[in-house]
Amino acid sequence: MGEKEARDKLSIIAREQLPNTLTNISTAVLIWLFGALVFLPAAYRIAPRELPLACSLILLTGFSIFVFRAFGGLRLLLEATSDVLAYEYTRKRTAKISIERLKTMVGCLIYVVAVLILYALYSPFLVAIHPSLSGLVLIPIVLWIFWMLFKTVNAVVLDRHQRRISNA
Repeated sequence: MGEKEARDKLSIIAREQLPNTLTNISTAVLIWLFGALVFLPAAYRIAPRELPLACSLILLTGFSIFVFRAFGGLRLLLEATSDVLAYEYTRKRTAKISIERLKTMVGCLIYVVAVLILYALYSPFLVAIHPSLSGLVLIPIVLWIFWMLFKTVNAVVLDRHQRRISNA
């Protein structure tokens, strides 16, 4: 697949997936804004022992529903965007990395950023349920990030190794 095909694919996916994905993400963000900035602080002031747990569970459920509804379209958009960004990088710089490996690297980077943003949004609700729950969720996320970094570094090392073999 070339640069034009990658841009066409992104255009098609954006046309098909963007409206529904943006609607779900916007709804999730509104739930988060009202929940984290209005309802949870009010719950801590009203009844600091019982109410934040109930409020957080309700908000976490609503937020999660809309995040998961947006997940399919968002995944397609992120993959198509990573392909276009990889081609854009090779066009602006003389990349010594194959385009497939560069796509893997850019895709990993985009996924790591997306997961960190998602964790930051979930964190206030998790802390309201139990303070250690946020840390327990962070542990597999950090392990997954290390795995993605390993995948990215492995792509670079394999590309250099293949170039060294082809030059010999």
